[in-house]
Amino acid sequence: NELANMANIDAAAVKQAVQRHPDFIVGLKARMSSSVVGENGITPLARAKAIQQENGDLPLMVHIGNNPPNLDEIADLLSRGDIITHCYNGKPNRILNPAGELRSSITRALQRGVRLDVGHGTASFSFEVARRAIALGILPHTISSDIYCRNRIDGPVRSLALVMSKFLAIGMTLPQVIACVTVSAAEGLRLSRKGRLEVGFDADLTLFRLEHRPTL
Repeated sequence: NELANMANIDAAAVKQAVQRHPDFIVGLKARMSSSVVGENGITPLARAKAIQQENGDLPLMVHIGNNPPNLDEIADLLSRGDIITHCYNGKPNRILNPAGELRSSITRALQRGVRLDVGHGTASFSFEVARRAIALGILPHTISSDIYCRNRIDGPVRSLALVMSKFLAIGMTLPQVIACVTVSAAEGLRLSRKGRLEVGFDADLTLFRLEHRPTL
């Protein structure tokens, strides 16, 4: 609940950290769900946007979950290059409306250049929401795991490779999935030497093979 007390948001400390570690800090993050913001509603996100502007418009990732604040309020504050993570969560505050269509606020955000990130996590991914959104043409810009000890060992995340496999199963193509963890991820975080197999880029390689197995 780090955003339940606005006094915890130290803009000066953020600026100092960004200036000290410009090659390490690639963005900012605000967790905008009820358990985190408490009674502060949308106010912490407005503060995060101000801090973003004070720090060279670094990419801002916004965690979405249970409301308040309402997702429409969140989406309407975001601008080009900002990232909505946990984009396929199944909570009431999700990107789909009760009719199964994309919220108009998310449509507007995407038109402005806001990006969608999977951020699978322990309780932030719904196959039903992901299938429906992708059927509507709402693909993620980036596929990420939100992995930590518990959801790595006990599931449901286990690995980034497993999360990628889920999107193959849903119907994305292999090139689309690979782009979401390489070139698109690098572009989203403005990592100019990452994400491509080209001269002048970091030689950051993963070798893998696809295995097709029956499932129950």
